[in-house]
Amino acid sequence: MTDIKKPELNFLWEISNVLTGNYDEQELINNLKTVFERFLFVKNFQVFMWDEFSSTLRDFVKSWIIIDKNKQSEKVIKIFQTLASESPDKFMLNGTLLDFNKAALELEYCFDNCLQEENNIVYFPLYRENKLNGVLELSFDEVLPNVKKYDFIFSIGIAIRQISAAISNKLMKDSMSKNIDFYKSMKNIAKLIETQYELTYILPIIGEMVDKFITDHLIYIFMKDEECYFRLVWPLECKDERIYNLLQTITEDNPSEVSENRTTGVWAIKSENEVIGAIAAGSYMDKLADSDIDYLTLLAKQISVTVQKANSYGEMLKFATLDALTGLNNRRQFEIRLNQEVATAKRKKKPLCCIMLDIDYFKKVNDTYGHSAGDCVLKNVANVIKQELREYDIASRYGGEEFCILLPYTTLNEAGFVAQRLRKAVEKTDINITEEQLAGETINVSISVGVSSYDESIKLPQQLYQNADMALYEAKRRGRNRVIMYNDIA
Repeated sequence: MTDIKKPELNFLWEISNVLTGNYDEQELINNLKTVFERFLFVKNFQVFMWDEFSSTLRDFVKSWIIIDKNKQSEKVIKIFQTLASESPDKFMLNGTLLDFNKAALELEYCFDNCLQEENNIVYFPLYRENKLNGVLELSFDEVLPNVKKYDFIFSIGIAIRQISAAISNKLMKDSMSKNIDFYKSMKNIAKLIETQYELTYILPIIGEMVDKFITDHLIYIFMKDEECYFRLVWPLECKDERIYNLLQTITEDNPSEVSENRTTGVWAIKSENEVIGAIAAGSYMDKLADSDIDYLTLLAKQISVTVQKANSYGEMLKFATLDALTGLNNRRQFEIRLNQEVATAKRKKKPLCCIMLDIDYFKKVNDTYGHSAGDCVLKNVANVIKQELREYDIASRYGGEEFCILLPYTTLNEAGFVAQRLRKAVEKTDINITEEQLAGETINVSISVGVSSYDESIKLPQQLYQNADMALYEAKRRGRNRVIMYNDIA
């Protein structure tokens, strides 16, 4: 067996030390490059991975970069194909195949003969389960004396096997992580219906969940309008004509369609076997892998179930008065009470005020901590509202993260004090965002508040809360976490 000397042993020890660290792709490659630079004076260190589905080489660090669109494409792909037809012990130096298994002197001789004065390029194969799935590219101008020794060449071969195994394990771990993220998304989408029923609130959340999961493609959600045309509901814009063309092919009997080049696809959202919408994925570069298509198929089915339940639940709630999540009045009940209280204030000539409040940066809470954390925030803010109001005040969840409060027999100045008290109480409340509500992570949120009062200039009840809503908008415009009176902006 070859006796590995101290420099070679140090080289392997440092490589092993890097490979056992918990690094992302960029950090891993940077740290490996540092070791190679220190021992071999390399000036380039790059890993290319083979995408079998699309038959392209991709940068390991930036997997969305397709190498066949770069200058070195044909050369690298040709080298990859050459190495794929050889044994795992072969590597390529300046276009010549060399074998790690050759006798020491013979390998040293071949290595020396292939060297150039500058810009030497070496390609080492990276294997996964005896199958070539990538190459490591090194380049260097000068050759240290110890590089010419067989011992160091032998140690490089060991290092390449270690790197190959580490990259394979990382790719496998990433794949497993994606599966976990998928089932987490499925669970979260299913859970939405437990507390939400308004599609205008649900669909954007679902879109963001899927968009975070399918990272290589842009995600769109469409719903059919009264004339059975697909209308985009999330995000705000879609200029991809390929998607609109594919949508026309969606029917009950053909619930999904993927373009011939597999860069674009659409999947039906159904309700009682009727197509009521679609989820779409599009990219001008990346192709949909079989796993992506499977994921999107299952996600479309889960979304269909959620939308169907939301519609049914919404029908049931037409006859309910309370919001399922917060226990406050729902929007329908708020509108009924608004008409009643405005009529009373007008008839008895008594003061009436309205407070509209909105949780600041609520979307960021959902994005950072998840939808269940957002639910915890909504429930806690609702509890603060209940605690700070009088028994005959009327608090409602108007929709999403917005709440509306009617204050009968309350002057504008008094309503301003109530609004400030609410704002301060919410701001100092520690909100436990763990589902189990045990000793978990807590966060704090703030609210923006708008206040309006009834007077004879108000002809329709809706004007009372619309005025408060305008004041709320002004509070957010001025920096959030503040109370603005409508009279101050009117």
